[in-house]
Order: sequence, then C-alpha cells, then structure tokens
Amino acid sequence: MPDIILAKWFYTHPFEKIKFNWFCYELSLKLYDLIKASNKLKKWRAKMTDIEIANFCAYFAKRMKKSVSDRLSGVTEIVEADEEFLSDYCHTNTQLQNVILLEVIEEAWDQLLSVCETCSNRCLSERFLPCEFFDRMERGGYFS
Repeated sequence: MPDIILAKWFYTHPFEKIKFNWFCYELSLKLYDLIKASNKLKKWRAKMTDIEIANFCAYFAKRMKKSVSDRLSGVTEIVEADEEFLSDYCHTNTQLQNVILLEVIEEAWDQLLSVCETCSNRCLSERFLPCEFFDRMERGGYFS
C-alpha cells in the first residue's frame, strides 16, 4: 500500500528538499500513526477520511516549522504547539478534542525525537543541507 502522506507535499521547489523538511515529513507520519491508533480520537476520526487525517497531519507538521526553527535558532527556548494551530484547521473541534490531539501531538514529537537521537541523518542539526530521501521516495522508497 502506498504511503498516504507523500514526501512531495513537503517541498515545492528542488532547493526545498532539505533535511528540515524531511523531519517535518517524518513528524507527519508519526502523528498520523498515533492518531489512527488513539482510542480517545475514535469519534473524531470517524468524521474524517484517511486522506483528510493525512492532510491534517501534513498541515500540522508544516505549521510547526516556525516554532521548531525558532527553537533551533535560539529565538525561543521551547517548541510550542498551540491549540490555535488546531482550530485554524479543524474548526468544529471541541476543546476536549483539541486537548486530546495536543496530547497525541506531544507523544508523536517525543517518539520522533527519540528516534532522532540515534539517526545518522541529523535532520535538525544539519537542517539546511539537501536530503536524498526525497529523491529516493520519488524512485519508490527509502531504499531505492
């Protein structure tokens, strides 16, 4: 089964095929998996198709770029995921749904960062360097 979230959603021009955008792609994948697995979001998911959930995850990961970039550049001391990010996209969410989504987002963030600790790609510390994985995905997958 092909990926529901496509790597090409994270760049428009070839010069945007950088490690930072790959990190955002990976964040969206992790978020998608955790949303699909969450029992607390069962009713929320029931109102959406898988592609709508995928689009939300891609949107949210891209929306986080400025917060992550500000933290990495020393502009701020924290990475912030704001409920505003959710309400801008999911207008009909209840506050409880947003709180649960933020918990899932935090878990996705923590899980991804734990993988980053041992990953040799160094998407965050070398965030502006080209990332070959975008081209690999266009050829058919990570190992292509």
